[in-house]
Amino acid sequence: MDLSSIANNINYRYQQSSRMQIGGAVSGLDTQSIIEKLLEIESLPLQRLNDKYTQYTNLQKAYKKVSEKIRDFYDYITNFSLQATLIPKTATSSATSVLTVSVAPSALDGTYNIDVLNLATNSIFKSGKLGREIQATDTYASIDTRYTPVDNSTVKIKIGSQEQQITISHSDTINDIISKLQQAFTDLGATANISFQDGKMKIESNKAFQISNVSGNFTFVFRLNDASLKQSGTTFTLESSGDIGVYSTFKTLSSLGISSDTTIKINGKEITLKTSDTLQTMLQKINNTVSDVYATYDDKSGQIVLTSKTTGDNIISVEGDNIALTPLKLDDVNSTFVLGQLAQVRVTFNGVTEELSSKSNTFIYNGLTLNLSALGSAIVTVGTDRDKIVERVKDFVNKWNELTDFLYTKITEDKVKGKSEDQMNEDEKLQGLLKNDAFLRRIFDKFRNFLTV
Repeated sequence: MDLSSIANNINYRYQQSSRMQIGGAVSGLDTQSIIEKLLEIESLPLQRLNDKYTQYTNLQKAYKKVSEKIRDFYDYITNFSLQATLIPKTATSSATSVLTVSVAPSALDGTYNIDVLNLATNSIFKSGKLGREIQATDTYASIDTRYTPVDNSTVKIKIGSQEQQITISHSDTINDIISKLQQAFTDLGATANISFQDGKMKIESNKAFQISNVSGNFTFVFRLNDASLKQSGTTFTLESSGDIGVYSTFKTLSSLGISSDTTIKINGKEITLKTSDTLQTMLQKINNTVSDVYATYDDKSGQIVLTSKTTGDNIISVEGDNIALTPLKLDDVNSTFVLGQLAQVRVTFNGVTEELSSKSNTFIYNGLTLNLSALGSAIVTVGTDRDKIVERVKDFVNKWNELTDFLYTKITEDKVKGKSEDQMNEDEKLQGLLKNDAFLRRIFDKFRNFLTV
C-alpha cells in the first residue's frame, strides 16, 4: 500500500465522523497533526518494507563485488595454469635472413641445426606475347599497338643548355628515326650509340641528356616517357621501359582477333568473354570468378600471368575453344606453365637428422614454428626462460594475496558510523554488510587452506 492510498483511507475513515471534525473545532484539538501522525503509523509497514528492499539490494551489490573479484582471479588462474605461462620458452635463430622461429612450451631445449634446401613457390601460367614483333624497318605510323602515332611529331634533345629538335613523320622507319636522333646528338657535341632490338630503343651517350615531346607523342610510342636515365661510368643510357609492340590493357578482345562472344575455364571456373571486353575487363572477370588464382598482365612483356594464390604444387588449368585461347596466346602452343615448388628443410637435433617438406614456407616441427625466407643454414637455440618463471610465480602470489586480503576485509570490516545513508558513497553503503557472513567465511577459509594444506 503506498502513501496516497493510506492517506485516502484515513480521509475516508475520519471525514465520515462529523463528531471528530466538530470536536476539533470546539476543543481546540489539532486534527491536522492527528491525521499526519496516523498517516505515519499507517506507513510504518511500508517504510520497513522499503528498508528491507534497500538492505537486500545493497547486500546483493556486496555479493556481486565479491563474485567479480573471484571471477577475475579465476580467469587469471586459468591462463596461469597453461603450459605456455608456467614454462615459458625462448627460441633464437642465428640467421634471421634465412629463417625466423617461434616456440611452443612443448619444444625440447637444445640446439637445432637447420638447412633450408628449397623455398615454396607459386605455380605460374603465362600466355605468349600479346602484340606484334616490331622491326627496325617498320614505319612510325605502323607502331600503333599502344598509341596512335601523331604525324610530324617534334622531339627535343637537350644536353646542358643546348638543344636540338627533330621531326618524325609517319613514313619514317625506325632506322630513319635512329639516324635523325644520331645526328642530333652529334650536332650537340655528344657521341651516341642508338639501337633497336627486341622491341626496345636504346640510347647511349657520353653526355647526360634529356629527350621530350614538343608536339605529338613520340616518347609514348617508344616507351621513353616512363624510362629512367641511368649512368654507368661515363656512359648515360636511356632504354624503352618495355616492348613497344606489346598491346596495352585497353585493347578490346575483338582487336586481338576474338570474333564472337565466348567462354574459357580456369581451374574449372567458367568466365564469359565478350568481344567488347578490354584486356583489363577480362582480368577483372577472372579475378572475380576464380578464387585460387590471381590474374595480371605483364605490361613489359605483353603476357597474361596466372599465379596460384598459395605456394606448392598447384595445377593451373586453362580450357576453352581456340576462338579465344589462340588470340589470347593461352593455347598449348604459346603458353608456358611452371609448377610451384615445395619447401624443403633438413633438421638435425640430438644427432638425428630429418628432411621435411611443406607446401608453404612455414614449418611446424616438434613445437618449433619455422618461417623460411631464403636458402641457407641457421642454428636455432631453444631454452626455458627461468627469469620469467620466477616473475610469473611472484605475480601469482601477489594476485592470491590481493584476493584473500579482499575477502578477509569483507568479513571483518564494520559498518560506517556517523553518516546518514544520504551522505555515504556507494562503497560506504556496502561496507560491513558481509561482516561475519558464514558463506563468505567458508569461501575465505577454502582459499586460505588451499595453499597451506
